Amino acid sequence: MAEAVSPAVPDLLRRLTIPVAAAVGLIVSIAWYVTWASSNLTMMLISPSAVGATDLALFFALIIVMMVAMMLPSALPMALAYYGITRLEDGRPTKPADVLGTVAFLIPYFVIWGLFGVAALLGLMAFGLIGSMLMGPTLFLSAGILIAAGLWQVTRTKEVCLSHCTSPTGFVLQHWRRGRVGAMRMGFRHSMYCIGCCWLFMLVLFISGSMSLLWMGGISIAIFAEKLGVRTLLFSRVIGVILVGLGALVATGALFAI
Repeated sequence: MAEAVSPAVPDLLRRLTIPVAAAVGLIVSIAWYVTWASSNLTMMLISPSAVGATDLALFFALIIVMMVAMMLPSALPMALAYYGITRLEDGRPTKPADVLGTVAFLIPYFVIWGLFGVAALLGLMAFGLIGSMLMGPTLFLSAGILIAAGLWQVTRTKEVCLSHCTSPTGFVLQHWRRGRVGAMRMGFRHSMYCIGCCWLFMLVLFISGSMSLLWMGGISIAIFAEKLGVRTLLFSRVIGVILVGLGALVATGALFAI
């Protein structure tokens, strides 16, 4: 069974049928469009004077759409691994794949990222950083986040979490739970590993990138490439060096601005 269902990430992606690839491409494109169209609304929602319960709920929904735009491509191999294994019985693909189970597997992933976005916003508000980012001394905060994100790339925690994300079939087999509720539990566990990999990337987006589409695109490409499983550690280290270098440049600019 292990030999039959243990393809690498690129091999899983090659198994995409044209209709499924088109559907995923359409969903991601719509999510990017909605994110772009609602960018002004998002910035209004995170202004210090505007954040209330309703604003947080709307911000949560917009963050989920943003995460679909950014993270669905990198989550796709894991979803494909789950989808493929639901077809197996006694190690052979003898039954229809569980489409609804696959959706149930993905839902917690984006919900947890949405909650992370709200938690990050509340944390920034608690420290009085909303509305003053990238101005004056707060440039040092931006530099610090970039450097911290770069250093995180070489930590053991990052390596362990990333190893689960780059071995989709191994993850699904190791954490398999039956039924739709089991699929959601697996999706929740997957989201925790993904948070462990990418939480500082998201703080970089919030603080250094001010949630711009350009930064979103760069980070989403980096996350997707990192999770392909091709020279993973080397690629992760290269991303770390780039982030530390950007942090050093921002810190230097902040020093000259004082």
